[in-house]
Amino acid sequence: MGVLRDLARKVVGRVARRVARAELFEQPGERPPAPPLAPGASPAPPLAPAAPPPGSAAPAPRPTARFASVEDIAAAQAKGPLLVNHWATWCIPCVEEFPALLELFGRYGARLPVLGVSWDLFDPRGDAEDIREHVENFAAGHGLGWPSLVVPEGTEADALFAALGLDFHQVPQTLLIDGDGRVVHQVHGALTPATAGELSAAIERLLA
Repeated sequence: MGVLRDLARKVVGRVARRVARAELFEQPGERPPAPPLAPGASPAPPLAPAAPPPGSAAPAPRPTARFASVEDIAAAQAKGPLLVNHWATWCIPCVEEFPALLELFGRYGARLPVLGVSWDLFDPRGDAEDIREHVENFAAGHGLGWPSLVVPEGTEADALFAALGLDFHQVPQTLLIDGDGRVVHQVHGALTPATAGELSAAIERLLA
């Protein structure tokens, strides 16, 4: 019994330390409730993936993940147009929005590159190289067809926020970058049918 109590105490302590950290991912209960429907109105349908353009039906390549400094991430973001998704494998809402991201990727991926930025090492759960491989395998397992840059271990979160001009300090978040490297649309928190539709409209305007 003493061993079990010690184990339970260690688990509780570990969870408490994580909760005590600045919360870096959106909690499901923090999402604003959907506005009530008008009388007789029907819920908005989810984004329907458009037919791929001719010649683009080849399977998506296996996603890659590599370490990138804050400066490298800022430089990559400056090379728009680009859709940037900040995420982590330990972030439940990040995983929940994968279907919406995949629909957008299927519709626009041939014309608009998508890039993930992994925050996994802000809460390291093992060796850094093992985590990088985990990010890559996790993305492949969920069918993500775009690469991710992994924020290196020891990076200060505030340095990332400042370098990228992020005024929202949680994952997931998605940024639409124009050809001049400017953020022209952003979604704070997991994509919903409504925010995915707004993002799709912003992409259409950018690519027009």
